[in-house]
Amino acid sequence: MDLSPRYTFKDVTEIDPKVIQGKKLLIFDIDNTLFYSETTKIRKDILHWFKGVQKKQKVVCFSNSFTIRERKSVIESLLGCEVYLSRERKPSKKLFGEIIEKYKVSAKDVLVIGDFHFTDVLFANRNGATSILVRPIGGDHKLILRLARVLENFVLFVLEFFSPLLGKD
Repeated sequence: MDLSPRYTFKDVTEIDPKVIQGKKLLIFDIDNTLFYSETTKIRKDILHWFKGVQKKQKVVCFSNSFTIRERKSVIESLLGCEVYLSRERKPSKKLFGEIIEKYKVSAKDVLVIGDFHFTDVLFANRNGATSILVRPIGGDHKLILRLARVLENFVLFVLEFFSPLLGKD
């Protein structure tokens, strides 16, 4: 289980354009990556950056959120791109297969951008795509998100601590 992102940036607006260059599809997480969690509120600088990237790259957005169906049309209107809906959830291999089949790209040509190791980074890494981890925007105000972040940090710490003992530097 590879939870290490290929690249890490403060937020999407800080992503080095060289990392994006040559990729045929960018898959963006929605909540805490582009939009504030469970809302249709987006920072103006992120929206401006996203529109610039979208002029040069094929993009699609995805979220594991239970409220994404209600927010889908507003988000699509704001971003001008598809919010992909599926019964599958990140980090599903089946979901990744659905997306690359629909967009007719190979895994090596895909970049996944998100704020969470267990979903976004793992989704990219286990499917052969390139992963970018960004810090979550707006913080984690909901208790469940805070708990998930604590668990994620604990697991990452344990994996890092024991990796020398397991011969995985």
